[in-house]
Amino acid sequence: MTVFIDYEGLIEAIGTCCLDCPSCENEKCLIGYCKKNLLIALKQNDDFIENGIDGLPYDDTKVYQEEKVIDFIGFLLNQCRNCHIYHDEDCVVNLVRSALEVILFGEPQEYRGSNVKYLQQLGNRDREKTERIMASFQKHKTKE
Repeated sequence: MTVFIDYEGLIEAIGTCCLDCPSCENEKCLIGYCKKNLLIALKQNDDFIENGIDGLPYDDTKVYQEEKVIDFIGFLLNQCRNCHIYHDEDCVVNLVRSALEVILFGEPQEYRGSNVKYLQQLGNRDREKTERIMASFQKHKTKE
């Protein structure tokens, strides 16, 4: 496990996106799935969840608060190491970001190991949401 990922901060921040259902069904809930995998990565002292993307619950139809999801993506991008060619789809940061993209865009977006490239590409899809993600990214960057 690296010192780059703030697991406690991620778990706390994703909790703000949670709808607090009477009982959490992690395997059917995008936010619950993320929480579960963040805890697994933390407990196993490993930043990677093998084939985690394959388990994303695309059938989750709950309506999450968009502003909270956008703010969490901004926070999450500050956890990314900008791996470029060494980007790994099994990275827990990639897994969580992909789940949040399903909430915002209906499907995971391509990530090429660079926040700059990611935000440029995302801007081509939805400029308004991308500007809000960028503002959140900058806001959380100054808190470090």
